[in-house]
Amino acid sequence: MTSKTEPDASTDVTIAILNAAESCFERFGMTKTTMADVARAANISRATVYRYFTDREALITASIVRRAQVNMGPARAFIASLPTIEDQIVEGICKDVQSGRQDPVVNMLVSPEEMELSTKLLNESGKAIELTYELWGPILSDAQESGKIRADIDLRLLCEWISEIEIMYISALTDDDGALDRFKYKMRHFFVPSLLPR
Repeated sequence: MTSKTEPDASTDVTIAILNAAESCFERFGMTKTTMADVARAANISRATVYRYFTDREALITASIVRRAQVNMGPARAFIASLPTIEDQIVEGICKDVQSGRQDPVVNMLVSPEEMELSTKLLNESGKAIELTYELWGPILSDAQESGKIRADIDLRLLCEWISEIEIMYISALTDDDGALDRFKYKMRHFFVPSLLPR
């Protein structure tokens, strides 16, 4: 039976509801979208929406998780293709930020208008850290075991830091010439050195 807190994202009804919700988010904004809006967009009853999702926040969280899961495989393959742990961290985080900026739902969630909501859903719930650890945990664990990053680093805390950096830069990175290069420079010269063996 489908759980209300962790709906099965593979079911046809769940997919239809999430697709409808995302169209409503883009049309009305996240904080103004109601469960009734989603039900109308999905052409189902409001009771059916509530059967799968307890509230709007559960819908938004499920949407973010679904989109992150879709990108997980390509992100892992991209990171694995890079030759050094320094490149993997810098280019991998930058790729995550660029993907987030290009994703309309993620970009909307970290916008100033929705920042209070994103803080509640992603930071306070720990969902952003959980997703970050799902991607980066195995990569960083392998690097730690092979001596490429410091053995004393708490990897979950590091993933929390990576999550905070990515959320901040999805929101703050501009399209100005050189903005991405400046971000990469900061990551390579300030962030990465703090992780390397002394």
